[in-house]
Amino acid sequence: CIRDRYLIMKKMDPKKAEKEFKKLTRHKFPRPEELTQLRQTRKYMLELHKIIKHFEKKFHYVPDEAFLLFNAYNMKQEKMLFEKFQEEFSNS
Repeated sequence: CIRDRYLIMKKMDPKKAEKEFKKLTRHKFPRPEELTQLRQTRKYMLELHKIIKHFEKKFHYVPDEAFLLFNAYNMKQEKMLFEKFQEEFSNS
């Protein structure tokens, strides 16, 4: 039955999406702690955003790991911005 086939495919999609996400990010994305410049962080956030949009469109599902990684990059960026602000504020 077509309906049953659709339900089976829908159940398989999250695992397939998670596997594809891990494959895409395994070697392409460094750990956020390794980044030392704001432009690096922004570059990886932009790339990750593109991947998230791809997954939303292709699978109608985004692995939790994608959001966790994006959040980690965002936190790193916020930390760098705060440190830069502190440095500039203390010099004036």
